[in-house]
Amino acid sequence: MRWFAAVAALIAAVVDVLYYGVVSHQGPLAFRVAFVATFIALLAITAALSTRASATTWRPALLALSAIGLLAMGFIAIFSIGLPLLIAGALAFVALMFSLAASRQPAGIVKAGAGGLLALAIFLGGFEATEHAIGCPAKGVETGSGSGFLSGPYHYTCVNGKLTVYPGACNSGGATVDASGNVISVSTC
Repeated sequence: MRWFAAVAALIAAVVDVLYYGVVSHQGPLAFRVAFVATFIALLAITAALSTRASATTWRPALLALSAIGLLAMGFIAIFSIGLPLLIAGALAFVALMFSLAASRQPAGIVKAGAGGLLALAIFLGGFEATEHAIGCPAKGVETGSGSGFLSGPYHYTCVNGKLTVYPGACNSGGATVDASGNVISVSTC
């Protein structure tokens, strides 16, 4: 069981280092990239911690967190770094099943459920939070739109550093700027 978890941790760590190495050379890091790299690192650490002999009590929670998180991240990133993460997640899941069979206690299933729910909460919460992390320029106008996992579509307007977020999709909008570069009017959907 420990070998499955150790290999899962190793695969996740290698993918994380390669992912961060590639995207860090592409320019300034976005909040989403930082979240993904940190989350994968957390999952690799939890899988590695589950291999310790002293982790018997928390092994189901650690393995469930790692397995569910790696499978979710692998699924969402299947066209880039997803395949090795799916393999790591499957290995962590196999280790979880062995751990639950060895514990033979209902508490192990409860701990595994809590670990899996925590992984999904971090995954969904992180993607939702990084979707809405918008930096406004101190001067001028910027508009855009997006869609969160949980919140659905939205659009936003930044006017001289002030962010306003509106619900729903928007395909139009704009601003009028005077000759000295000051925003004089903004139109939204």
